Amino acid sequence: MDIYQIKNLWKGALFLAAVGIGVLTWWYTEELSAKLRDEEERKVQLWAEAMENINQGKFTDLTMALRIIEFNKTIPLILTDDKGVILGHRNVEDSTRAGLEAELQEMIDYADPIRIDVMPGMEQFVYRNESTNLRHLRYYPRFLLAIIGAYILLAYWGFSRARKGEQDRVWTGMARETAHQLGTPLTALYGWTTILEEEGVAPGAVAEIKKDLLRLQTVADRFSKIGSKGHGEKGDLGALIHQTVDYLKRRSSDAVKFQVEIPAKLPPIPMQPILLGWVMENLMRNAMDAMEGSGTLSITVQPLADKVLVDFRDTGSGMSLRVKRSVFQPGFTTKTRGWGLGLSLSRRIIQSGHKGKLTVHQTSPGEGSTFRLELPR
Repeated sequence: MDIYQIKNLWKGALFLAAVGIGVLTWWYTEELSAKLRDEEERKVQLWAEAMENINQGKFTDLTMALRIIEFNKTIPLILTDDKGVILGHRNVEDSTRAGLEAELQEMIDYADPIRIDVMPGMEQFVYRNESTNLRHLRYYPRFLLAIIGAYILLAYWGFSRARKGEQDRVWTGMARETAHQLGTPLTALYGWTTILEEEGVAPGAVAEIKKDLLRLQTVADRFSKIGSKGHGEKGDLGALIHQTVDYLKRRSSDAVKFQVEIPAKLPPIPMQPILLGWVMENLMRNAMDAMEGSGTLSITVQPLADKVLVDFRDTGSGMSLRVKRSVFQPGFTTKTRGWGLGLSLSRRIIQSGHKGKLTVHQTSPGEGSTFRLELPR
């Protein structure tokens, strides 16, 4: 089990725990609400009995009966006759005719009425709704869970931002230190090539050494520019793509075919050529690895009003949904030999250095993949 599977298991466990807490809170509140509802029903029943006894003259202590009636301060009640005509109400916010009619309809839907026998042949009915306390109790878990959810999201966002900032600083520091360490031996090697030329070493061999040194210098320049701000200067994207393709063609099998489609009048775009060339080289190398040395790599450029799209499509093995979700994570790789840093670093370069996007546009197992590069104009 790799680190990403463990991470996903932890996320799943925490999510299930949060759901469990939410369900438990909701269940407990509903149980408490049901008990309070039963208690309110008993209170209303007592109120109705007091009304009935007052109307029938059975209450010897009129003060006690009135106190029972006045004791209700929170439960909305409406008293009607047997034809549904409203005779009185208590604790109803809107006492207008329309408001009372609307409240009565809610009470009819809420619970069955309590019958009061005023006298033989004359009945009245008491309708009720849930009290304000019970209503607040019902909304309390929703409010509480919303606050907790917002706090968790805010904390997660802040933690992610802090972690991303720390990772960026580590990436930048490591890359620039690498460039610094490469600088000294590169300078010495350039000096040695001059000595080799003066001593008459085969010019072809010296030329090849200079090519490799130039390549090392390019790598050092790439590392030194990681973390640099700004979009760079406007440049020729088409020329950079052709340059990268030509470099990889000389180092790949003849079984790998390159198809490049670039509009004739492609406008210049802001870019950092050294870093952008590195990103495209990473994408092309990954495509060649996915095709296992045989297939077609298509690079298509599509200029839009506010951005330029560059698609890198291969005819390789494609990716599963799990791999697609994790492919840009640092350290994730499907290769037996590899660090899993190329795509993660490429996305950082595009996002921070070019204010663009790098995504998996399309992929399917056995049908290849398409990586899309979006660069602002």
